[in-house]
Amino acid sequence: MAKKRKKRRKSSKQKTYSIAQFRNDYPDEATCLDKIFQIRFSSLGACPRCAVVEAKFKRISTRRCYQCVECGYQLHPTAGTVFEKTRTPLTYWFYAIYLYTVTRNGVAAKELQRHLKVTYKTAWRMADQIRKIMVSTSTEKLSGLVIADESFIGGQEKNKHKNKRRKGTGYGGKTAVFGMMDKNGRVIAKVLDDDPKGEILKPIIRENVDKDATIISDGFGAYSGLKKEFKDHQIVKHENEEYVNEAGYTTNPIETHWSNLKRMIKGTHIHVGKKHLYKYIAENIFRYENKH
Repeated sequence: MAKKRKKRRKSSKQKTYSIAQFRNDYPDEATCLDKIFQIRFSSLGACPRCAVVEAKFKRISTRRCYQCVECGYQLHPTAGTVFEKTRTPLTYWFYAIYLYTVTRNGVAAKELQRHLKVTYKTAWRMADQIRKIMVSTSTEKLSGLVIADESFIGGQEKNKHKNKRRKGTGYGGKTAVFGMMDKNGRVIAKVLDDDPKGEILKPIIRENVDKDATIISDGFGAYSGLKKEFKDHQIVKHENEEYVNEAGYTTNPIETHWSNLKRMIKGTHIHVGKKHLYKYIAENIFRYENKH
């Protein structure tokens, strides 16, 4: 008896944007500039000078510029962006952005240098500018179930050269970071200037979390008293080897996020200084929030 063939289910996941598709979409400098113009000025209702509705703009071939066919008014798509005044081809920039959005663990500046055949200084600046784009400017508060957790980034003092060791805290001179994640997939994270404590963490929580939210955290004393300010505060007692509390709440998602960040830094960048750490955190958050 012939076996019935199982119907293949259509995948609900979005298809991967391949390098072949990227090269087809952005083959040259003009196409990249057209894309920037489209993103920045597609909603432009009329020419700012002659006020002609749906005015047409033609590209000036000798410059990164578009000109109104009616009055000659010029728009510069790269002005005020990371591409302003750059002598690096836009095709290089677009490829670098492509790499940063499709890779799981980031791209080192040396790797970018090898890909683009540019100087290390140029590659590092491009990488730094791309990370700055990824820094969120959203002011929307986290809501629903919000998981909070602190972590520490950096090598241990005992592994550093003697003249670079810091006298410090019980956390081995590492940089403290604090983050929150809600069930909608949004993440907010901060680099702390001091070791985490209630007077530092609570103002950040109040500023970024809706009052009707349920806070989930471990048993760290800095979180005590949050139940009075928010809808609920669920505690997962890690000190008792509890990873899911009796009500079914866990802090695993935010801890996984910190693990991914540390893996990216250790595996790709080796070391990140405190001054630039916020950009690497933003990169990791951007990739997480846009993973689909």
